[in-house]
Amino acid sequence: MKNMIWLAAALCAIVAADTSRAQAVSERAATPTFHVFLLLGQSNMAGFEKAIAEDKSVDPRIRALGFDDCPAAERTEGTWSVAIPPLHECWNGALGPGDSFAAAMLKTYAEGDTIGLVPLALSGQPVERFMKGVPESRYEWILARAKAALEAGGVIEGMLYHQGESNCGQADWPQKVATFVTDLRNDLGLGDGVPFLIGELLHSGDCARHNPLVHEVPQHLANAHVVSAEGLEMAARDPWRVHFSRAAEVELGRRYADALLTLTKRSTPP
Repeated sequence: MKNMIWLAAALCAIVAADTSRAQAVSERAATPTFHVFLLLGQSNMAGFEKAIAEDKSVDPRIRALGFDDCPAAERTEGTWSVAIPPLHECWNGALGPGDSFAAAMLKTYAEGDTIGLVPLALSGQPVERFMKGVPESRYEWILARAKAALEAGGVIEGMLYHQGESNCGQADWPQKVATFVTDLRNDLGLGDGVPFLIGELLHSGDCARHNPLVHEVPQHLANAHVVSAEGLEMAARDPWRVHFSRAAEVELGRRYADALLTLTKRSTPP
């Protein structure tokens, strides 16, 4: 009789433990995720050609950390709001790849999930401007904004990078990019698990010769992946001959999303 009582109690304990684990899994699955992505680089990440009216039709589930005070985008610097272009410099009013990237990614997430974009691009700046410990670097600013996303409950799931025009053809550029990203990953406690997606420069532009260096970055940095710019058009009336057109920025953002979805083997809502 005692053995039977002991066995019954043990079975009840196992059932209770299994039920508790199932409830915990269910609760985690039901908890919405705040998917955060860092938008890094220079003017092609910020955008060059103006956003148009149709770009302003945004989803409230896509949010951005204010880059500056911008009444046109209904945002305040350093606060979260619905992501309305321009995500970067208000004065420029441009459309970058972050908007179409987020729209493509949102289609793959659960209904209650949201996306958080952290605009960090600085137009006209070389990679040294982003590096830790370099004079006049904006590294601490980048780090603080990324940490603000974590403090808001976000999960950093990717870094999008488009830069190189201001370092065109410089052989040490890939190593400098790798150093910057490694420092940022370490200071955010991310390790190598967060993908780093780096876009090619315009194939038809004056810095097309830099693209072999773009392809060297994954040799120096774990979990780094190149996004193609093949076939994308140059912006009209670009005196520098390095900027993407608005339509090309939209397509580039989709390519960033396709690259990330391929890496994570996700294409449909969970």
